[in-house]
Amino acid sequence: MDNKQIEGNIFIPAHLDDVWHAWTTESGLRSFLAPECLVVAEPNGPFEIYFRPDAPLGERGSEGCRVMAVMPHDLLSFSWNFPPHLPHVRQQKTQVSLRFVPEDQGTRLHLLQTGWANDPDWDEGYAYFRREWLETVLPRLQYRFTHGPIDWHNPPSGQQLKSLAQ
Repeated sequence: MDNKQIEGNIFIPAHLDDVWHAWTTESGLRSFLAPECLVVAEPNGPFEIYFRPDAPLGERGSEGCRVMAVMPHDLLSFSWNFPPHLPHVRQQKTQVSLRFVPEDQGTRLHLLQTGWANDPDWDEGYAYFRREWLETVLPRLQYRFTHGPIDWHNPPSGQQLKSLAQ
């Protein structure tokens, strides 16, 4: 049995309530994750993040993904599909769990993505998501709380995000 997973954590200099709000409301998600979304933070609610809102239906982002579990200010879990550039596995889903932990004057966010198959297309998706979660999404969340909401017409570069971690 393969126990492949993506793990990451980041310290966010913001109150737990604010970090929770960023992940569980549409306005919060638009402030760091994507320009558009459809999210209802309750079990089986939609967790659709539209990274490319102008793309054809089915190619915008996490269409069809659902909230799996919610424990307010503690756990948010959702299904997560593959990006459109991996059409053979696009409709397959993994699971992402976020844990929110108060720490000092902020919040430690733990991310865990599980449910990976042993398959070359899945391996490509794993490499893609490892990069996206750890080098883009988590740093953008940190950026949102240190510099303000992401301007989707001029998002921070990878270099700007990398400099936050130093």
